[in-house]
Amino acid sequence: MSGTLIWNGTETLFSKLPLSQELSHEAYISTAKFINEWCTGKESFNQKTSGSTGKPKIISISRSQMIASAQKTAKVLNLERGASALLCINPAFIGGKMMLVRAMELDWKLTLVPPTSNPEEYLADNTHFTFAALVPLQLQHMLATEKGRKQLNNIETVIVGGAPISLQLETEIQSCTSKIFSTYGMTETVSHIALKPINGLHKSDFFSILEGVSVATDERDCLRIKADVTNNQWIQTNDVVRLKGRTFKWLGRADFVINSGGIKIHLDQLESEIERLLNTEVVLLKMKHPQLGESYTAVIVNEHGQSVVGVQSVLNSSLPKFHKPNSTHFIEKVPRTASGKVDRLSLSKQLKIDSV
Repeated sequence: MSGTLIWNGTETLFSKLPLSQELSHEAYISTAKFINEWCTGKESFNQKTSGSTGKPKIISISRSQMIASAQKTAKVLNLERGASALLCINPAFIGGKMMLVRAMELDWKLTLVPPTSNPEEYLADNTHFTFAALVPLQLQHMLATEKGRKQLNNIETVIVGGAPISLQLETEIQSCTSKIFSTYGMTETVSHIALKPINGLHKSDFFSILEGVSVATDERDCLRIKADVTNNQWIQTNDVVRLKGRTFKWLGRADFVINSGGIKIHLDQLESEIERLLNTEVVLLKMKHPQLGESYTAVIVNEHGQSVVGVQSVLNSSLPKFHKPNSTHFIEKVPRTASGKVDRLSLSKQLKIDSV
């Protein structure tokens, strides 16, 4: 194992990484602990799930599952031994741990920076990387400044996961020269099992399934997954998809659907449509309705000085009956979980919405 970790300007072999350094950050301590366990041959690791396939829980992931996942990513993205990579997401989550496994298995030079929402403050202008993993919020911050865009374009290949990519963010990505992929996966599948190019000539609405991964759908059209990364056990998700050969289009979560006046509405799809209409980030929250049974409120990030009347006029003229929001709210910033997902529960409490 000849790969190295760069932290605070100091480069150290993975096999000789101290568990603590002067001014150690939580990210370094978490990273060093995992690397030491890996280098001493530990065979299984406990990891908390995000709740994608049910309530959050602690599961055990084997060393062989992690190696299989690392090999799949390296093969599909042509990531070679000795590459330079950036770890700026939380190493406590599966996405961060898998960056460490890839780096150790492929002898990468891995630069670790604190997992903040804006990595650019820790990166020099001329720093070049072969590969990096980001969450959408980090990507959004980097695209917002000239320095951040330059740094982003100095990364050859970027994978983005942890939360859905908004339509607005996807539009901004199109000017990037880096190859950027959206990932589909979860803790139970040991990171991603499918990738979707979201910029460049091969941009697509469909995720391509990685080699060796079997998929199927249940009676709800929700995705099922089986591979060496799942210990060859079927994993059932709540994600509604449209399968097409070895690709699929994500349509939304089965548990993020409302029945409004007898009309079934997938709020994931409607959220994207309203973002397109208003050209800003939108979060839809389910709520009870005395006549319709269920409805939703639209929470809008007010970037363009919209008025409630103006927004309601756009939505009333553009959305079908029963698809219109019961109410609208403007906010400046969307609350998020540690992994970058929208914190809908926190937002509902903040706005005092009686959610379903």
